[in-house]
Amino acid sequence: MYSRLIPTELACADPGTTQTLSPRGELLVVNKLAGTIEFFRADSAARLATVPMKKFPHEVLLAQDGQHAYVSIYGLGVFGRNFEHPGDEVAIIDLLAREQVGAISTLPYKAPHGMAFDAQGTLWVSCDVSGMILAIDTGTLEILKAIPTGSHGSHWIAITPNGHKLYANNKTFPNLVVIDTASREVIRQIPLAPGSEGIALDPKGRRLYVAAQRPQQFYVIDTTSDEMVATVPITVFDPVEAGKNPQKRIQVAPDGKRLVISSFATGEIAIVDTADLSRQRRLVVENGPMGITFDGPSRAYVMNHDQGSIMQIDLDTATVLRRFETGAGPETMAMF
Repeated sequence: MYSRLIPTELACADPGTTQTLSPRGELLVVNKLAGTIEFFRADSAARLATVPMKKFPHEVLLAQDGQHAYVSIYGLGVFGRNFEHPGDEVAIIDLLAREQVGAISTLPYKAPHGMAFDAQGTLWVSCDVSGMILAIDTGTLEILKAIPTGSHGSHWIAITPNGHKLYANNKTFPNLVVIDTASREVIRQIPLAPGSEGIALDPKGRRLYVAAQRPQQFYVIDTTSDEMVATVPITVFDPVEAGKNPQKRIQVAPDGKRLVISSFATGEIAIVDTADLSRQRRLVVENGPMGITFDGPSRAYVMNHDQGSIMQIDLDTATVLRRFETGAGPETMAMF
């Protein structure tokens, strides 16, 4: 058995960057519904190990040392119905041993979800049930500060490459929260009605892309001024019924030239040219696409949560290169 609190000295992933594939070449897949993480070979998709987790694991974040990862344990419910049994820890995974070796308690704050590192190596975690963003020291495992967001909807976070600003979406409130990581204070709220979904920064941290809750569109925010500079319709997705949230995640390719947006409700992804945001291509995937992870600038993995599968996509041709099955509910993935 692992100790619940194990002090660690983990080097941290460079914030805002995409992890590169090492010679070992493995994939760590978080299966929310199965309550497991799985390890696969990157070249063959052969399953190497399955590790039971507390329910339910959601997001994964790699440490820069190449030996550890963090997995947030969100709780037994889904967003909006997670108040009875929310999670209260972030699991620490040893990638070499393929096992959990510890956990960071988020108590008294509940439902940890989104995670990111700042330039000083502080781990930031959103706890949406408690309406807090936490700054955590990964060496001592202590919560350095809990910052209220004024809502219960801050689900995902992103930190600029220089580590100075943190952005948190708000699924149920009409604003995006901006936090100064040095002062650890909210410095701005950007109006985005009726709410926002996935968020992602470009590699230089100059633009923040934010998926709208509805309708099928996304926003572009200038991170210098923190002003919205564009609202872009997603014209290639199938329509959804009025008032229904399509649930979209958004990621930026490592070279900054493309966005990939998943539409959970319609089983599609959109591939968007950042030089001309109206230039969009559609690819039908499988049921409930969620997480997106890049394997270089022209390939991406898409997790089909409701199908229990992952697809590797060629972004140049908008085609599926390969597909493999996972445990139930693959939500996010990391490469190492």
